[in-house]
Amino acid sequence: MSHESVAVLDIRSEKITFLIGSKGVNGLFTLGGSHSESYEGYFTQGFFDEESFRQAVVRSISSVINNHNGEVKELYVGVPSAFITLRTIGHTITFPNKCKLSAQDVDRLYNSAQAELMQQGKCIRRSQMYFTLGDNRKYFSENELYGVSTNMLKGALCYYFVAEKFYDDVLALVKEFGFTKVEFLPSTLAQATYLLPEKKREGYAFLLDVGFLTSSISVIYGNGIVHEESFNCGVGTVLVSLMQSLGVEYHEAEEILAASNISGGNVPKDELYAMEQGDKQFRVAQINDVIKYALDVLCEGVEKFFTARYKNKATTGLTVNPISITGESIGYIKGAAEHISKQLNRHTEIVKPEQPFYDKPAYSSLMGLLALATAKEEPRKTGNWFTNLFKGFGGKK
Repeated sequence: MSHESVAVLDIRSEKITFLIGSKGVNGLFTLGGSHSESYEGYFTQGFFDEESFRQAVVRSISSVINNHNGEVKELYVGVPSAFITLRTIGHTITFPNKCKLSAQDVDRLYNSAQAELMQQGKCIRRSQMYFTLGDNRKYFSENELYGVSTNMLKGALCYYFVAEKFYDDVLALVKEFGFTKVEFLPSTLAQATYLLPEKKREGYAFLLDVGFLTSSISVIYGNGIVHEESFNCGVGTVLVSLMQSLGVEYHEAEEILAASNISGGNVPKDELYAMEQGDKQFRVAQINDVIKYALDVLCEGVEKFFTARYKNKATTGLTVNPISITGESIGYIKGAAEHISKQLNRHTEIVKPEQPFYDKPAYSSLMGLLALATAKEEPRKTGNWFTNLFKGFGGKK
């Protein structure tokens, strides 16, 4: 891909953001405009109000496109994990004789495995945890395989299927803006490959995206997602808990949460928080307890996730490797990462983009999508000079 601008539509559980950007220097991006629109959001069961979603998409795109000088032909739509069905498979293909591997051979592996899955729906992405050639070595990059002689190719492969209604609805909304290419990307995969270094992903890595209404936990291996699950928990659910427990309005719950900090130990029982307007006061200990209890819903879900999938597996990385945490809630709820770490009894680390003005966990999904959308695809070799010359005909992953 060249350095031409692309457009990204980031769909989160509170806001829709449309952004135009291109690949810059030193791993940074050149941004040409962005706009966010709040809407009713979604839980894991789907959108609360589909019309609210549609209006937010149209307004966010229109606001930028109408003020942008130049043509943007490509749109990349981020698909939240709540609308993704993840399928993984280990698959092998063999060759009658030893041959040098090419891009077509890798495509054959992917296509053959997908046929074996027999999964209905629209596959928007496929990636690999790793490849092997019958020896015990793992190849994490597809390009490492090209030109290697073998009679066997194995892969631990991942396929990402989008909910068809989500796909159809979004495609119908954006096509009126004249994009010549619309591609859907799994948001979590984009975040994982952008935020987590390759070396960290060459073993089990964990990404906890704590959003506004929904959050997700993902197990990353190589360039693929092994397991993933979404939960109805985030800033919004914490705010609702504060409203119900303290008997306050939404804007008052926002003020209380913004002033709170649940890190550290217990606070004195008589310590009070006074609202900026009016004479309402609340015990800080009570406020902290409400916030912690709301976050515990997420922690319980994550713990059940690990127990269900890994309780019988003695994998060192599952207990030693830290959980990388990102998302809106981490910047909004002070001390959230520390509390999650204590509840799960696991080391955590906050990950965020290294992009000026967008260097907060809340922008991880947006910047991850832009990174994946603007990633320069390496030439896919085919093993001989003639097809190398015409490698463009070899197809893309």
